[in-house]
Amino acid sequence: MEDFERYGDYDEIEEEQPRKNPLSLILKIVSSLLILAVVGVIGMRMYTFNYYPKSMKQLYFTDALTDYYNENGGKVTAITQTLRAPYDNPNEGNFFADHLIVIPEINELQVCMRYNVSVTETLAAKYGLAEFDTENTDQFSFRLWRSGGESGYETGSITAVLWDSYAMYRYAKLVFDGVELDGAEWIRLEIFVSGITEPFMIAVYENNEGYSKFDEYKLSKGERP
Repeated sequence: MEDFERYGDYDEIEEEQPRKNPLSLILKIVSSLLILAVVGVIGMRMYTFNYYPKSMKQLYFTDALTDYYNENGGKVTAITQTLRAPYDNPNEGNFFADHLIVIPEINELQVCMRYNVSVTETLAAKYGLAEFDTENTDQFSFRLWRSGGESGYETGSITAVLWDSYAMYRYAKLVFDGVELDGAEWIRLEIFVSGITEPFMIAVYENNEGYSKFDEYKLSKGERP
């Protein structure tokens, strides 16, 4: 009889255990969802920051490049280089450059320039350029400046500019022909914006003792004239 009484006591103890607070469970679920949302936003931000449209990364076939391609039986000798400082300013980062492609045999250089539409705030605050329109491509001009002489000199001429956009970013594929590569220790891209005297500058090519690493650029199946 005493044993049965003990079993009864055990049952009473189990029944007296407190139930989980539903509010606590809801808070845990909400916290988990918020964490996932933050991670998702950060991940999307990283993706868009590193994203370049396909047309901005591939070779653009100018007339000169098309002739070179046909004359060489579809073979193109091209090189690329990772830019060590792909921005005009390490603190502000108004403009960025990437996806350099150089075809030495025809002195052609292609590179992509990119900016965030939020650059309007920087230009307005620093240069008083309140009328800057991120969608107006006519307010931009570009040139290449290379090492040599006392302060360097302009090289090449721009033959094509292709624009594209994704999310908050705007892209320009820039193609320069007649670029003097021989003896150039560096070549920088200069970005001119209407209303601002001085250009924004990004080093897009280096071939010197400090840095001269180039990789072969291999054409994809879709890169044909």
